[in-house]
Amino acid sequence: MLTSQGAPTWASFQSWQTLTTVPKFDLKASEPLSQHRIIVFRRLVRFYDNFLLLSALTGGLSIGALQFSEFHPAATSVDKVAEGLLTSSACSAVLAVMLAVMLNFRFEGQRSATRLDYGVAWTPLVLLDWSILAVLMGLLCWYWGRSRGWRAAVMVSTVGVVLCFGVWVAWWMWYHLRPGAGGDWEEWQLETKKRKRYGGGDDAV
Repeated sequence: MLTSQGAPTWASFQSWQTLTTVPKFDLKASEPLSQHRIIVFRRLVRFYDNFLLLSALTGGLSIGALQFSEFHPAATSVDKVAEGLLTSSACSAVLAVMLAVMLNFRFEGQRSATRLDYGVAWTPLVLLDWSILAVLMGLLCWYWGRSRGWRAAVMVSTVGVVLCFGVWVAWWMWYHLRPGAGGDWEEWQLETKKRKRYGGGDDAV
């Protein structure tokens, strides 16, 4: 709307602002988790101590492998790739330890969680998985540079089969952790008994 002098009014400005506003993508990060996701969330937090141990072992393995004489300095392209993967593994392991300590302090004993909490809680495990994968690929590259031929082919094929099996196990776990799969039935029964014992509600768990 314009005034008699042709100047824009406040109503026309609001209408223009509404038309030019970029719609926001709502991730619903503050939405509370369902009972199934709460059980998975608590199970994940309980394993943070194991993540600390595994991350320390993986980081130590990567740093130990970087002491090989082939990396001082790395001469070939294969050695440079191996050096980069081992360094990435060590850094990821250190970050996984740091995040696991902080998130364990944050989430330990928490009775409820949001979707944002659920997503952040998975970061130490993701970093640990990448650290393990990177140290394996780095050692394979190092071995390939030292022993090319049928020995390297046997080693690469063997580790490849194990990695494929690990991917299948990860998919199998995801399949059985999905809602309605029944994988958390006993834990759900325990949570229900606790709520009934202490008067019901999420705060009683």
